Amino acid sequence: MNNYFIQTYTYNPWWNLAVEKYLADRIQPGDVLLYLWQNDHTVVIGRNQNALRECRAQLLEDRGGFLARRTTGGGAVYHDLGNLCFTFAASPEQYDLQRQMSVVQQACRKFHIETHFSGRNDIITEDGYKFSGNAFSVTSRCKIQHGTLMVNVDVSKLGEYLTPSREKMKAKGVKSVQSRVCNLQDLNPAVTTDDMRQALKQAFGEEYGEFTELSPEGLDCPEVQETYRLYSSWDWKFGKSPECETMYSKRFNWGEIQVYLKLNNLNISQCKVYSDALDVELPGLMEKLLLGKRYDMQGVSVDELPEASAKQKERLWEAVEWLSGIRE
Repeated sequence: MNNYFIQTYTYNPWWNLAVEKYLADRIQPGDVLLYLWQNDHTVVIGRNQNALRECRAQLLEDRGGFLARRTTGGGAVYHDLGNLCFTFAASPEQYDLQRQMSVVQQACRKFHIETHFSGRNDIITEDGYKFSGNAFSVTSRCKIQHGTLMVNVDVSKLGEYLTPSREKMKAKGVKSVQSRVCNLQDLNPAVTTDDMRQALKQAFGEEYGEFTELSPEGLDCPEVQETYRLYSSWDWKFGKSPECETMYSKRFNWGEIQVYLKLNNLNISQCKVYSDALDVELPGLMEKLLLGKRYDMQGVSVDELPEASAKQKERLWEAVEWLSGIRE
């Protein structure tokens, strides 16, 4: 059996998840690897979640944050530098969830924090508060368990970003489950993320025996860069969202409009616009303009409508600018 440990200090979630895939793709029979990493100012959603329903993505990105979609299931989570992520990647015959979870528990016990499992996904305190959520994936080569450790997360951000849009939405996809959460610093103010890194490394050795520590040098390679480009793309972050329907309304100085959208992969597959504007042609022009476009209005141009007058184009562009800003 070959045991490996690696940790990085790059705080970009797309890069960190690309590194995780790179490491998992290189697991050989008999291998077990523990990978430690951190994301800053990030919402991570599960593979089968609808980005619009799970978080205020535009607010997050407008403030310089990151939306990331992982390849595993589970719900949406918020990461900052008060959170430590861990990944166990193992060949199928060496994968052992109980042993892997025990590494985390042993690390917590070094700070006099007793924990236990809750179902299959969570590690919770004796008082029932969640500080670690986990998700899983399987390939023929490798099984992955990755999870979070809330050490000193700004919990006010959970409610700020992990809240669906206030607009009415009928959406498919896996919904996040709300849980009572806490930070490990609530239980032991002395613990830090750096301390927990060291504790996990030590606990991994205690559970699995001798291991080889891998250097992060060399991770900036073509394979990681290619996956990074995929994970940072709009199509991956938003376009993988399941089908949904949504409605928006706004009053302009030239009239009120109501826009009903059906989205597939966050591309507009159906569009219906209603308005009390005196210009009766405007709703039809807007439907023609939006149909088939991306939900974030990328690539929408009123110049596509040569039949529209200058005044109509002005009003249509005003509506498009409004729509492009409602993706919370």
